[in-house]
Parts: sequence; structure tokens; C-alpha cells
Amino acid sequence: MTAAGQPPRRLRLEFSGSQAQILPLIMPHVRTIGAFLRDAGCAAGPAQKLAIVAEEILTNIAQHAWAGAPAGRGSVQVEAVPQDEGIEVTLRAEDDGAAFDPTRAPEPDLDTTLEDREIGGLGIVMIRRMTDRQTWHRTAGRNVFEVAKRCARAQPRG
Repeated sequence: MTAAGQPPRRLRLEFSGSQAQILPLIMPHVRTIGAFLRDAGCAAGPAQKLAIVAEEILTNIAQHAWAGAPAGRGSVQVEAVPQDEGIEVTLRAEDDGAAFDPTRAPEPDLDTTLEDREIGGLGIVMIRRMTDRQTWHRTAGRNVFEVAKRCARAQPRG
């Protein structure tokens, strides 16, 4: 049990196949994650932010993890742990693609004009700003990227 007297809630979604097979699964998975977080008691705003983070992470996996490979496998797990001051949410994405550590990726120069800015990197900025913590490691040939955010509790409807 947690400090709030409620058990943690967990969700696990898996995906596999080619980029063309995985990309259509992303939005249904994102909607499932958002609904899971709201059902777990997260306020709508933080739940939406984490759904956006999940979309960015899953899209990047689908588009970049298996460059040159015919197919790959991955998963996303979400854990919502009620605490006295809110709900601690951890989102863990795993894939068997090429090694990539998003925690070490440089942020783009946001002061540069759009015309002069290199493409890419804004998703990493968004993930860093919308979550409280990000970690990455590689184990058994898999990228493991984890983000965490404390969500405010949804207000009871009255």
C-alpha cells in the first residue's frame, strides 16, 4: 500500500512490427494512457501532459529506433502511485532498437530563428519540461527510457 492507502495502478502496452505497422498504434496507445491516468486520479492537465510525452516518446521510437531494420519490438509501462500530495506517475518505454540516450541529447538553440535552426530536438525539450525526472539505460540490447511526474489529484465532481 502507498502513503495514501491505495495500491499502485499499472498499465502495460506492447507493440511490434515495422514502422508502418507501429505508427498507427501510437494514438490509440496514447489515448489509453491518458484514460488510464485520469482513471487513476490524475488531474486532467497533468494527465494530458503525460499523454503528450508518451506520444513523443513512442513516435520517436517508431521513427528512429529501427532505422534500416525491417521490424522491432517495444513496450510502454505506466505506473500511478497515489501519494499524500498527489500521484507519482512513472512512464517507462523500452525498445530493441539502436542505442539512443535522450538524456544526453543536446537541446536545440531556441534563440535561433526557425530558418536557421536545425530540424529536431524540440521533442526532447518538451519531454524535459513536462516531466520531473528522466533516466535512460541500456540493458540486454534494449533502450530503457523512464520519465516521472507528480500529478495533482483530480478534484472530486460535486
